[in-house]
Amino acid sequence: MWCVVAVITGLLLALPATASSLLDPQIRAVHFDVRLGQSLRAMTRLQAVRRQGFLDHQAQQADLLLGDMLLQQGLDLSAEAVLLRASEAGGEQADAAWLQLGRLHYRRAEDAAALAAFARIRGPLSGVAQQERLLLEGELLLRSGRLSEAEQRLRALLEGRKKRSDWVDYGRFNLAVVLFRSGRENEARELLLSLSKQNTKDPALRTLSDKANLTLAYDRLEAGDIDAATDFFKKGRLSGPVSNTALMGLGRAWAAQEEYKKALVPWLKLSKRDPADPLVQDALLAVPYGFGKLNAYKQALQYYQQALSVFELELARVGKVEGQVNNGDMVRTLASGFSADDVLEREVLPALPEASGASHLWQLFSTHEFQEMLRSYVRTGQSLKKITRWTSQVKVDDSLPPASRAALLTRATTLETRLTTLSGKLQAHMQSLALQELAQRRKRIQAYTDETRFSIAQIYDYAAKRWGGK
Repeated sequence: MWCVVAVITGLLLALPATASSLLDPQIRAVHFDVRLGQSLRAMTRLQAVRRQGFLDHQAQQADLLLGDMLLQQGLDLSAEAVLLRASEAGGEQADAAWLQLGRLHYRRAEDAAALAAFARIRGPLSGVAQQERLLLEGELLLRSGRLSEAEQRLRALLEGRKKRSDWVDYGRFNLAVVLFRSGRENEARELLLSLSKQNTKDPALRTLSDKANLTLAYDRLEAGDIDAATDFFKKGRLSGPVSNTALMGLGRAWAAQEEYKKALVPWLKLSKRDPADPLVQDALLAVPYGFGKLNAYKQALQYYQQALSVFELELARVGKVEGQVNNGDMVRTLASGFSADDVLEREVLPALPEASGASHLWQLFSTHEFQEMLRSYVRTGQSLKKITRWTSQVKVDDSLPPASRAALLTRATTLETRLTTLSGKLQAHMQSLALQELAQRRKRIQAYTDETRFSIAQIYDYAAKRWGGK
């Protein structure tokens, strides 16, 4: 199901309105470094003054800021330890720490731990933070099947919100899912209708509106109300993220009424899109099926043959991507898309070049597990380059005593060996995941290929029986 990705917000958003004026000058200096884009310098400064005891009087605020910075750099385990320390101090800032920990576990799909963290929040949070907490708790409870509790959280999110809010809109969609699963379809439809009618230029909310229309369309399709289903399918954008699903569904709705000429319109449009998409592959088979239902066997044969050519080409493309994965090109290409700063940005992958097999592996690339491994791989490579430069400087530094130089070089060699081993393990694991995904794709496309060949054989057999003796 659809889910919203939690965004790590800045520390000052979690602090009371008056707190920023009370911050220690050292913490203010850290914020200044962050605004200048010096994230690593800011984190180093904060860790140093924290360890030296200069911030003991504002330890909780310092730990909250440090935890936030560690999270943004992907250092989840270190961030978790720091935030747990901040939560032990109690008070309002402890709630902010538990919110951060809940976000962290949510992002890592550790649902039970995320719910436990949110449960430790003692009081209502302020503004947007409270909305986010209620939305994430509601979704986690929905995923675990605790529908009544999920409904409670989501209704609390929606209550008293007169102004439009992203979190509330997401909550309305999730509440509709809860109501559908609870058997309260009419209430669910009302919520989805309110989303489908909203007029917005926000890309994320337009996608949410498309998903609401899509959900309503399939709901009506299952109920046998084909006219209503087609109306909802038509409301979706033809270029949105869910447009392929809408085109396939619209064709199925018309096919259910045996309106195959109408069904062919969206199916033909879908069949011309990226053949790496399974829905496009379905359309490649749906088009000749539709022509067959119209007794247009010549056109059906033509499109089956086209589909066969596409499937054979896709099998070859999958084989090419498998080769790129095996020789390391995929990982190296993805890693090269990061700059030194990009690797610190969460939830944003670089533009995925075709050479990396993006069209076949985008679902894998978008997972948290793969993104974190890729970032670790990039950071490891950057560390290896720094060690190489540092080693070269040590070798030519005449001011160092021989014993000190030897000790430093030995340490550098040890670190280099460890990092090289880690880099190799990360690359091997990413390659293994990619090959598993490609094997599944190969199996599915091969099944499509076999089905297409069988359909072609059926048409030839039918033609031979009908016209062979003439």
